[in-house]
Amino acid sequence: MGGIGILLELLGAVVDLCLLKDVQEEDIERNINKLKQSTWFQDYLKHEPYRKLIVSDQDVRQRIGKFKTKKLDNFGYLEKCHVKLERVLRKKVG
Repeated sequence: MGGIGILLELLGAVVDLCLLKDVQEEDIERNINKLKQSTWFQDYLKHEPYRKLIVSDQDVRQRIGKFKTKKLDNFGYLEKCHVKLERVLRKKVG
């Protein structure tokens, strides 16, 4: 049982490191520029409550910054990002 406990602790540490990715403003801006190529993101920018959150809310911007820029060209990954961003936006708007 001790070996499994150690393994679980190590796995937890790896997950924590992945979730604590240090997001820089450059990452956020780079991803926003990439996301602007998507119709759904353009629609978000036209929707004033979402636009305000994208521009100024730290949680929303952190979520955008955590997306992997190079993978945003992949349709499947882009759709996952769409779902994640929509979830946080809806939560913030209430």
